[in-house]
Amino acid sequence: MKVQRPNVPQTAAQPTVAKPQPQASTPAVTQPQKGWAAQGAQVKKVATPPPTAPPPSGFRSAAFEARLDSETKSRNVAGNTVSMLYDGVQSFAEREKMIGSAKHSVCFQTFIFNSDETGWKLANQLAAKAKEGVEVRVIYDAMGSGRADPKMFQMMKDAGVDVRAYGEKWKVWDINDRWHEKNLIVDGQQAVLGGMNIADEYALGGSGKMVLSRGGGKQGNGTDAWRDTDIKLEGPAVRDSMNAFLRNWNEAGAPIAEAAKAKLYPPLVAREGGPSVRVVQHNPEVKGLEEAATKLYTRSIDTAQKSITIENAYFLPPPEVRKALIAAARRGVDVKVMTNSREANDMGFVSDAARHFYDDMMKAGVKIYEKHGGTLHAKTATFDGEFSIVGSVNLNGRSKNTDAEIALAVTDPSTARSLEQRFAGGLKETTQVTMAELKKESFVTNLKQWALSLAAWTF
Repeated sequence: MKVQRPNVPQTAAQPTVAKPQPQASTPAVTQPQKGWAAQGAQVKKVATPPPTAPPPSGFRSAAFEARLDSETKSRNVAGNTVSMLYDGVQSFAEREKMIGSAKHSVCFQTFIFNSDETGWKLANQLAAKAKEGVEVRVIYDAMGSGRADPKMFQMMKDAGVDVRAYGEKWKVWDINDRWHEKNLIVDGQQAVLGGMNIADEYALGGSGKMVLSRGGGKQGNGTDAWRDTDIKLEGPAVRDSMNAFLRNWNEAGAPIAEAAKAKLYPPLVAREGGPSVRVVQHNPEVKGLEEAATKLYTRSIDTAQKSITIENAYFLPPPEVRKALIAAARRGVDVKVMTNSREANDMGFVSDAARHFYDDMMKAGVKIYEKHGGTLHAKTATFDGEFSIVGSVNLNGRSKNTDAEIALAVTDPSTARSLEQRFAGGLKETTQVTMAELKKESFVTNLKQWALSLAAWTF
């Protein structure tokens, strides 16, 4: 059943811009905001319809930006600072530092909040900040965090943390309505978004330590920490990350008071020449946001002329994304994909279903690399070395059809270069899939892959 976000008046001040950056954009006129847009999205209404053909002029064109404005209900904001956080060692250290420095607010959303060593460490830090007088708000998905000890959430509540669960743990008739977003915002000035949940397997990634995880190993008892990617954001686009959090916060419980909301939107200064960033929120249950992530990916794939690198945990792309990748490879784009092997995947059946769709993509020229060892959990992509996507979006039917997601789209060559180098460095842990290998698979294996592919829209 479709739901509409509750209206929340825009009260926060606009960010202070030190030196405005020229933006190539379609002439636009400001229109009154309604519904979810009134909550601060500030999306411009395009005066002329976007083109129907893929924009030929690249990722910095007005046509490309206009299509994303219209199709993802987001906006492109210049003058930011972005920093890549690879694996848990980098990301969790940065999160701890940010939360420790919080002066007035911490807003945090996650899909999984485990009550293991990592989860309790974060819970205790959030509780301590609340006791200091910092306003701490936490959203977690009840189903995704179903393994967690309720005592951990109660401890935070007792300390003054405002904790909200989305959904119910065993509400079977609504089991596919999940919030998969990950979003941390401190003092309204800096944010971390990406793929990492709160659990040991994420936090210890890159540490060289062994951790009992849900994935890896032929017997399903792998001990390698996971490979994942987050991104830290500072600058004017942080307010759109806050907008995304507050839309969810207001749906998960009583809306935030206007006086409290005003504190979450401090003046933000644009950095001269800083990357342009758009925050894209995707939700199959919300009118206007049902196709946001899918459109972001397909438009980016359609626009690429040179190269595409995709690192995605559960690479089982919906038909429109698959067709776009095939078309890109056929027109000469170098398309490379890194995903999990069945050995590395924490949900091996996803890899089985995915292989059913490999043939057509590989025949067109798409190169697919399967990771071994610890689970790959990242959700990143680069296009032509200048445009990147980092977030919680898996390229599978679940992200498209059932899960709420969030992603940052960054126009910045240095960010794309960092992600491309990360991809290249990870290839040593992969094996490229070949047509010869696929042809050697048994009839029984192919039958299993076909059967699982029929349910691919659900995982």
